[in-house]
Amino acid sequence: MPMPDVDVAILGGGCAGLSLAVRLAKSDLSVRVIEPRSKYIDDRAWSFWRTQSDPFEDCVREEWTSWTVQGPQGETLRSSSSMRYQTVKSGAFYNRALELIEQGNDTSISMGTHAHGVSRAGDCWQVDTDAGSLTATNVVDTRPPSRVPSYGQFFLGREIKTERPVFNPDVVQLMHFRRARSGGVDFVYILPFAIDQALVEVTSFAPHNPGQEVFTKWLDEEINALNPGQMETLRTEAGALPMQAGFADHNLDGIIRMGLGGGAARPSTGYAFARNQLQSDQVAAALVSGQVPDTRLDSVMTRFMDRVFLQVLAVKPERGPALFETLFRNVSPDRLERFLSGSTRAVDLLSVMTALPPLPFLYAAAFPK
Repeated sequence: MPMPDVDVAILGGGCAGLSLAVRLAKSDLSVRVIEPRSKYIDDRAWSFWRTQSDPFEDCVREEWTSWTVQGPQGETLRSSSSMRYQTVKSGAFYNRALELIEQGNDTSISMGTHAHGVSRAGDCWQVDTDAGSLTATNVVDTRPPSRVPSYGQFFLGREIKTERPVFNPDVVQLMHFRRARSGGVDFVYILPFAIDQALVEVTSFAPHNPGQEVFTKWLDEEINALNPGQMETLRTEAGALPMQAGFADHNLDGIIRMGLGGGAARPSTGYAFARNQLQSDQVAAALVSGQVPDTRLDSVMTRFMDRVFLQVLAVKPERGPALFETLFRNVSPDRLERFLSGSTRAVDLLSVMTALPPLPFLYAAAFPK
């Protein structure tokens, strides 16, 4: 029987695919990444609370120790002496990943190549691409899923340079809630890099994307309200992330799913970068040792809490701002941030559970939809 062309074929060279390839680059496994983009551009930023090391710490652009949430009762400021809220520019991430892949033993990336189909070919897989076919012992699919989640996070943001000093560079405006424009929970997020430079983003947690027209008008209004004077737009980013408990597709057909299709985005928050790193560590360790990877990141209790929380948001979105405000006011320092980052520690889960009003969550727990 002929040998497969590679040990691991990774479909998709985004955050999840490149993160896995970097882990495997120094192993004895041969790896091919198949990426449809012909080149990478600096088109987004990933932000998160750092809870563990990863190969991309050199790519951190900025970090903060304080953040605010503004709800019906006013503004809540939280700070941490041990946790940092960090942001990574995608351009730096892509460059670092390609550098580490190039230094690897037998890892390569095929840019500008689409994978069209994956089928069984004896004991291995055949991957058909527009540059021909290759065979692989393992296939990891990190491409965005085509199915539509029942609930999601949608956003539009601009990084701007302003004439006037309108930002506090020491504090992230994490969730400043606004009247609902989407039928969901809407808020403004500001990531300040200097007194005159920041990423300003409008975000909806909602069943449907409110659309470009709604987002553009809303973002224009938010930026104008800052009274920035003359302004330059440095870059624009937009996106959609699944927020649905049980959305992940866990390898039922033998193809390993990672990234958004593999549950990398936390269902109740949409945070994905740190979870992509954790999932990459898990999958790489399993592949190197010849084991079947387990891509799951959440405990049974965490999945239950995410499901109940999202049901409350979907059924009663008008309560969303007060619920988030309650969490940020009442949960002990660091525990909420660890929970939002994906912690499954009992002390973090208990702190979050006891901070929330019991009735709507008991009802959602008893009557799942």
